[in-house]
Amino acid sequence: MRHSVPFFRAARARRVLFSGFAIFLSLVSGPAGAHVTIAAKAVEAGKTSTFVLKIPHGCGGAATTGLRVAVPAVLSDIEPQEKAGWTAVVTPATVAAGGSKAKQAQIGWTGGTIAASDHAEFAFKAKVAADAKGRIYVPIVQQCGDAAERWIKIPSGADAGEPDKPAPAFDVTP
Repeated sequence: MRHSVPFFRAARARRVLFSGFAIFLSLVSGPAGAHVTIAAKAVEAGKTSTFVLKIPHGCGGAATTGLRVAVPAVLSDIEPQEKAGWTAVVTPATVAAGGSKAKQAQIGWTGGTIAASDHAEFAFKAKVAADAKGRIYVPIVQQCGDAAERWIKIPSGADAGEPDKPAPAFDVTP
């Protein structure tokens, strides 16, 4: 019996040490691995949906001071939701000669500040085109004073891994 006490103390010490190390790793790697996401993962074609953008942190230790969203062409009737302390402006798509879109619509939120360590949500409503299908990417630029995080990269193919700074996405169901 005398030998069991030190064995259990050593085992407990290893568990505490391992748990502490795991917590340390999650704190160190957490913000770096966090991406901007869209809460609406699947939306119906032809319906109006609410899209909630989840911003996990600031840019390299700086507070978030603005957000620009490149609205995909399959979304119309864009209505940004109010966010206290922020002003939202929709810039409509421009049409080139011949009827093709020269520049896609954008939503810009400015005027507020969110601490670098805080997360935030920005939301907008939009109608999804009736013929929309598949995965739709929404490029976003998060402004933090003079710095910016560009969440704009789109995977190069179905088998490609997730790129660094991926654009958030949602899926359209029929």
